[in-house]
Amino acid sequence: MILGLVQLLIALSAFFGGRRNEVDEPTSMEGESPSVTLFVPCCGVEEGLTANLKALAQQDYPNLRLVFVVERADDTAIPFIKHLPRHELVIAGAAEGRGQKVHNLLAAIDWASPSDVLAFADSDGRPDPGWLRRLVRELDRPGVGVASTYRFYVPEPLSFSTLLRSVWNASVLALLGNHNRNFAWGGGMAIRRDVFERIGVVEAWQRALSDDYALTRAVRRAGLKVFFVPSCLVPSYGRVGLLELGLWVTRQTTITRVYWPALFRVALLHHSLYSAFLLLGPWAGGKAGLILWLLVLALGAYSGGSRAIASPWGRRYWWAYATLFPLSSFLTIQAALRALLSRRITWRGRVYEMRSPTETVIL
Repeated sequence: MILGLVQLLIALSAFFGGRRNEVDEPTSMEGESPSVTLFVPCCGVEEGLTANLKALAQQDYPNLRLVFVVERADDTAIPFIKHLPRHELVIAGAAEGRGQKVHNLLAAIDWASPSDVLAFADSDGRPDPGWLRRLVRELDRPGVGVASTYRFYVPEPLSFSTLLRSVWNASVLALLGNHNRNFAWGGGMAIRRDVFERIGVVEAWQRALSDDYALTRAVRRAGLKVFFVPSCLVPSYGRVGLLELGLWVTRQTTITRVYWPALFRVALLHHSLYSAFLLLGPWAGGKAGLILWLLVLALGAYSGGSRAIASPWGRRYWWAYATLFPLSSFLTIQAALRALLSRRITWRGRVYEMRSPTETVIL
């Protein structure tokens, strides 16, 4: 019964917390737009790459440099990049002692001439034309170090695994909002160049695996905010199998364990207690326990369905977000247990060991 009451309080907190996470719009969109360099690391050909790169090239921004960066001159993404109407291309070379993505970004930043704002995107996202403009304007808010958003995995093509991926990702998205506990996401973030240099992001990236978590740590050390921009959510499409999904969730969870151990511990405890309640709740506490179990499930279903309905990409699948959230918890637990056993991950064909947030070994 006590476990059920705890879960009820958590469910109510999530229910009302989702309603509090509204973010006020900036007072004005007028004024001179700062110059922006948008960096896009690429690696190979992924599903929807043509449409994704085209969406980045069609950003409605007046003073924009679009810089793509790859590791090798024979990367299979290069022919797709060269078909774009505007672009610059950087060949970064192989990484040593840090993640390849981080290495690519450092090489591109070192190569590109200065601009007022540095922005970052991933090649598997498909933002709308006004995405960059909306992201950059949030940097005018007082105390903001980096403006960031998050992905929304669209469950298309429709399958059980694409639905489950989207539901799990939406549970992470629910952590972001109008508060001071946000983290930056490397697939959609912008930072003023003077801030980038002042808080030492280049130094923070030198031996890092995660570009966004390392940047988040640098922003927080400087006493600045990671500002979440919900209007800039980036849709991402593509197939995924259940095995691939499990490995992806494990990679995300392992990185979190190394770079944000407090969040990892809270997530593991929360999902463990929640899963235990789901399994034991109907059989403990008699009639009152069963009612409590049904109430917690109903609140979770409502919260999940509401998140889907609020999204233009998820509302037609609201029923999946309202029913698959328990499986999302089990998925998190298996990933967390694997993360406890090893700090090694496989990412884009490379095996990395994260010995600490500032020490990465390529195996």
